[in-house]
Amino acid sequence: MCPKLLMRLSLGVCITIALAGCGHMPVTSMVKLARVDFETSDPAQLRAAIKLPRSLRTRPNGVSLRIAVRVGRAPEEARDFVLRELPPPLELAREADADSQIFAYRIEQADLPRLAAFRAELIAKKNSGRGGSISITVQPQACKTSELPEGPIYFTSYLRTAETGSYVTLARDVDLRTIAPEHAIVDKISRCAP
Repeated sequence: MCPKLLMRLSLGVCITIALAGCGHMPVTSMVKLARVDFETSDPAQLRAAIKLPRSLRTRPNGVSLRIAVRVGRAPEEARDFVLRELPPPLELAREADADSQIFAYRIEQADLPRLAAFRAELIAKKNSGRGGSISITVQPQACKTSELPEGPIYFTSYLRTAETGSYVTLARDVDLRTIAPEHAIVDKISRCAP
């Protein structure tokens, strides 16, 4: 069973794509992520990371975290929170190679009270007797530093929470060319500003 945890990628053109199913998520990650409880998890310890080819990089201040919740039959409620870039974690150093790089993020300190208020509001609704579901998405905007090679363009995403204690792979080696090919998103990635 796939946890209610999705990774979305928005590349320069602001097209957001949800990974279909959990085909790229390792089973061990599903087990670890099943322990995460949004109601009690410390948002100050939440970290996200992305592995991209060296020909891509995230835009400065272009990464956000979206938390979307559906309670009962009510429409989905979502909030976006600013993510601040961190140095790549040593824990993921072995994940990168000569052709890839790691970008890591945490919730901006100023957004933590807003996230706590959103969570309290959702917990109150849930306690009124209506069940719900949650999705957490990392939404980076990327640009290209050089022409992209022919063939697959892989990315991997990671999440770390207080409960996991280490980075857990959300999606491993997903080819950007295979995500919504009808939108040709790879062709729409713009050049990074000098």
